[in-house]
Amino acid sequence: MGKTWDIGEVAELTGLAPSALRHYEREGLLHPAGRAGGRRFYDATGLRQLATIDHWQRAGLTLREMSELFHRDAGDVARMKELALIRIAELDRLIAHATQVREMLSHTTVCTHQRMDECPEYRKHIDAAVEQLLGGDLRDQPPPLQPMRRPTRADQ
Repeated sequence: MGKTWDIGEVAELTGLAPSALRHYEREGLLHPAGRAGGRRFYDATGLRQLATIDHWQRAGLTLREMSELFHRDAGDVARMKELALIRIAELDRLIAHATQVREMLSHTTVCTHQRMDECPEYRKHIDAAVEQLLGGDLRDQPPPLQPMRRPTRADQ
């Protein structure tokens, strides 16, 4: 038998809480290699399962979608393609939104007006947002971008 890690070691390696690992087990996505002294332990297969979970979470799949894909459909490529197309459309909307925000912020850095409400570009952007609001189009917009974490002295 190869190298094994107990749940605490795996939690430390991955930065995940042991409760998250147990949750992945309940969802059927993670399978310990066994138990010793009442503690779960994992082998290279378990680490591979965790890498798979991380990969698909970063791609935007939910645990439910992963569970469905890997159990009911047993890795069905057609279902994966369907999920991929849905996620690509979501990413395209997010990229378009982020591009608009970037353009607006870039203009702000070179704008010569003393007040934002004096800037025609800013007013044009706000007027377009009002039109979207009145047309009910804001319901279909991606969520607002989250505030960025500012670097601290500890990061330097």
